[in-house]
Amino acid sequence: MSLIKGLTKTILYVKDIDTQVQFYRDRLGLEVKSSLSIAGRNDKQWVEFATGECTLVLHGNLAAQHGKDRPKLAFHVNDIQTAYKELSDRGVKLSPIRSPSPGLQIAEGADPEGNPFTIDCQS
Repeated sequence: MSLIKGLTKTILYVKDIDTQVQFYRDRLGLEVKSSLSIAGRNDKQWVEFATGECTLVLHGNLAAQHGKDRPKLAFHVNDIQTAYKELSDRGVKLSPIRSPSPGLQIAEGADPEGNPFTIDCQS
């Protein structure tokens, strides 16, 4: 049985969320699935586009963060504690599990070339 259940999100970190949303929505014609933001906090904007099984996410950033602003892959797991332990046992280095929003738990890692990914579990 596979530990990873599927690629659920590709996250692009962007500087100008409004321009990027306009491009993907109005020019490419992608449908906005959801949009979250905290008033006055451009760095906390999150816009999800319906793109089939894998969701395209734009994550607004105020300033570029070298090495952290490249696309990130998000993989779904059914049980984050079990997945965390199994992946760690396989030599995958992961951040501590955290909950960035209610009902969501994630742990972050990187592949051998430094490309970031997360494993996530929603309750």
